[in-house]
Amino acid sequence: MFEYMIQVYGSVAIIEHKGDLYAMRCNFGGPPDPYYRPTQAVIANPALDLGETYRVVNHLPPFDRAIWEQMPPCVRVLNDSQIQGLLPLFSRYATQMAENDISIRSAQINLRQQHIIAADNGVEAQSAAKYIQDLEDGKLSFIAKRAFTEGVSVSNVASGTSNIIIQLIELQQYLKASWYNEIGLNSNFNMKRQYMSADELNSSADIMLPLIDNMYDSRKSAVEAINKQFGTSISVEKDSAWEKKQIQADLSTSLNPETGEPLSQGDVEEDEQAEENRQIQQDDEGGEENNE
Repeated sequence: MFEYMIQVYGSVAIIEHKGDLYAMRCNFGGPPDPYYRPTQAVIANPALDLGETYRVVNHLPPFDRAIWEQMPPCVRVLNDSQIQGLLPLFSRYATQMAENDISIRSAQINLRQQHIIAADNGVEAQSAAKYIQDLEDGKLSFIAKRAFTEGVSVSNVASGTSNIIIQLIELQQYLKASWYNEIGLNSNFNMKRQYMSADELNSSADIMLPLIDNMYDSRKSAVEAINKQFGTSISVEKDSAWEKKQIQADLSTSLNPETGEPLSQGDVEEDEQAEENRQIQQDDEGGEENNE
């Protein structure tokens, strides 16, 4: 429930009630702190027979602390630094994919009709319908009247439908891959219809990390405040596919980019020393230019 609430609402309050900790959806407000963040949380919960205002202890106190310090404490937990949650992001991609599904369905229905038959009057329309029905029944049919052939025109409409369906499927794959990449999960989409190198497959790895790292840091700082306030020993870490992605990122930083072999401690120290020497050299060159 904790993860569900912060992902949907963007932030929740952690309170202690009769010896138990609860994650509560609430209205944050009260006098702002120096960074204009809320300092109070108004919580109402019928199941706990609870209706009270709490002070947010992991924000700075307001200007007037007299009443604020008498309130019970709570810790505000953010899903991300922008307090957005994941629901707006999910709604965006879900809406686009739903629209694309409708387009695919329309293209499938239109694909059933290979030709459009247009008739000038009812008799010709009945003759055209009889002709189509005979084809469906497997009968050899023909048109004998000249008036029918003159009054009926046939247009081919299926020439570009197959290409449209392919483009819509590619769009669906793109939207799904972008959705997963936004939350740090690798889902490649190939619109090139040809071989893709390892570099191309891994090119999206860097852009996948910021949001999930931001969410992880927000949870970690909130957990530290919870442990400090309520004397708990809660910890937070990445799990499942996000944990594997973090392990891969850690390993990539410890591999020699030329050989792909693990770097020894001596190699790491040499690289750090070389980088430090380059920085010193750049600083010296900058000082000489300023002197000139």
